Amino acid sequence: MANLLQASLRVAAGIFLSTLVSWGLGQALQDRLSGGISRPSFNDALQVSEFLAALPSAAHVVRLLAAGLGMMLGTWMVRRFSRNQPVEAWALAAFYAAGAVFDVFRVDHGPALSIATVAMVLPCAWMGMTLASRGRSRAPRFQNRVG
Repeated sequence: MANLLQASLRVAAGIFLSTLVSWGLGQALQDRLSGGISRPSFNDALQVSEFLAALPSAAHVVRLLAAGLGMMLGTWMVRRFSRNQPVEAWALAAFYAAGAVFDVFRVDHGPALSIATVAMVLPCAWMGMTLASRGRSRAPRFQNRVG
């Protein structure tokens, strides 16, 4: 039971870190590049869709880059502190994928942005897990001793 609680806390911390980076950095950069276009006051799908259509492409690019960086850092942290068990990091990646698919179906992003949003989830999560695995020391599988 304690292991399940620790794993849940690691995944929750990964979600927190990735949301902090992707949403915070993405919003800040998007607002800088939006050219004075104000965000909708309500989370209405039609208003958000119109807002996304009015944004310049550079705002979409930095938003996607911030989301990818957030996913990469979240999975890196979960994988790094999970005692060499990648299941938790893959669970976090599945959570990201479900969120991306839900977001694409909730708001019309246009075909290119929708494909980019969903397609970047697994590569970014994989990069975070790979970076975390590189820092671990591994014991050699066998030793060739010539004696």
